[in-house]
Amino acid sequence: MNTNPLQKAVKAAMFTGAALAVALPAAYAADADDSVEEIVVTGSRIKRDGFDSVSPVTVTSSEDIKVSGYTRIEDVLNTLPQVEQAQVSTISNGSTGTASLDLRGLGSSRTLVLVNGRRLHYGNLNTFSPDINQIPSSMVERVEVLTGGASATYGADAVAGVVNFVMKNDFEGVEVNVGASAYQHDNDSDFFAPLLDARGFDYPTGSSGLDGKTYNVDVSMGSEFADGNGHAVVYATYRKNEELLSGARDYASCALNTAGTSCGGSLNAIVPNFFIGDIDPVSGIQDSYALWTLDSGSNFIPFDGTNRYNYAPVNHFQRPDKRYSLGAFVDYELNESFKPYMEVMYTSDVTRAQIAESGTFFVEQYNLPLTSPLLNDAQRAQLLAAFPGIANPASPYDGLFSVYIGKRNTEGGPRTNILETDSARIVLGTTGALTDSWDYDVSFSHAETASNSTYINDFFAPNISEALDNAAYNVFQFEGVTPEQAAGLSGTGIINGNVEQDIFNAYVTGDLGFSVNGQSNVSAVFGIETRE
Repeated sequence: MNTNPLQKAVKAAMFTGAALAVALPAAYAADADDSVEEIVVTGSRIKRDGFDSVSPVTVTSSEDIKVSGYTRIEDVLNTLPQVEQAQVSTISNGSTGTASLDLRGLGSSRTLVLVNGRRLHYGNLNTFSPDINQIPSSMVERVEVLTGGASATYGADAVAGVVNFVMKNDFEGVEVNVGASAYQHDNDSDFFAPLLDARGFDYPTGSSGLDGKTYNVDVSMGSEFADGNGHAVVYATYRKNEELLSGARDYASCALNTAGTSCGGSLNAIVPNFFIGDIDPVSGIQDSYALWTLDSGSNFIPFDGTNRYNYAPVNHFQRPDKRYSLGAFVDYELNESFKPYMEVMYTSDVTRAQIAESGTFFVEQYNLPLTSPLLNDAQRAQLLAAFPGIANPASPYDGLFSVYIGKRNTEGGPRTNILETDSARIVLGTTGALTDSWDYDVSFSHAETASNSTYINDFFAPNISEALDNAAYNVFQFEGVTPEQAAGLSGTGIINGNVEQDIFNAYVTGDLGFSVNGQSNVSAVFGIETRE
């Protein structure tokens, strides 16, 4: 049986184990009689004549990206079966403000991301994972995804695999892409509507119209220079995501219970619930207690299970986001042995991650005097009748009652994390031929990411204690808490930080000049990499 060069190379690769992966050009895959130029193997850095591999690479081309209709590169890759969703634009609670990839569900920190075969730096101070918001989708030639054997070459952060973004370094001309996308839902779920009705929760009905809109503008320009010895590509992109709340969808308008049979809800409600009682004279902790809430007349009444807060609608289904990026890829060939290159990338991104309002969450025991102006006479009588231990002259807590409060801060607004990230990366290097069968590549990259995280509208516990002591938080009055009172209870948390990374990489790859099976010479790569 006749064998073509590809088949021979496959056999050689399987026998020697020298090759880990390769992305085959579509034209060669269609016509096995064509010759294949030298290919760099993702996962091994070995250069060979065309061959396939026992560790397959999934290739997503620029055409695949266009046809998908997605404007975010992470959305494209999340359609692959080997990629599990990590940080994306729909993550709100726990968002890092970045976009990341998670191969095989082993975690984003175990998925290595490369740009033109070189490592992409950390996303920001909130994550060790590279932020693929920095990748301009209009400049992607193809994406190679390798899920096996990569850690032997790249280290522990490649245990899950490698995602290599190969950019259009040889792009010629001018290209402008303008795009928009949106969502639409009919809100006619027969499953969720009865569950929401049973709780008395509001939910949308009918068509949502077009919402959650995303806009993008991408500009790319490329040209040769220096009589064809050099080539430069520059790009600029703009992307905007509009806010979309979970409350815009009937199926997301409540959080289901564990069994999925009813809508859940928080005991930290708009009208507060209370674990209220007397105080043990020895331990100082709440002794006998009852779970009460308030009626419209501000009377204490037993909690019957209905006074719950539906926290789901306030959460972001899609975060609002604005991103700008620009960059350039430049290479110049002085001769076959010296081909310097440069890559420059800059990205600025601002996003807001919103979740349901903060609350007291029953976390602290407040000991308040029965004479507190926050109580009315009827409430004092109720407390003394239910908990006579409150009036105990022999107790150091005489005249005090204890309360754990479940109050949602709807007057103060949702908890929001404002995440700002500015990232810059520059790569300087050179490549070329050492001999007819050996090539080299030497590069240095420096990257910096400045990030800011500002968290607002979260309750600050000492402020609540002070407000209760000063009768400035009317939780015992039906709908008595005002926005002005709520404004003094929250705190603002701010984290600023810079992440810097320097990488020096040098390697040679070539033909060792002998074969094992008599069909294909053994190839190898030798190199060094340092990262700080």
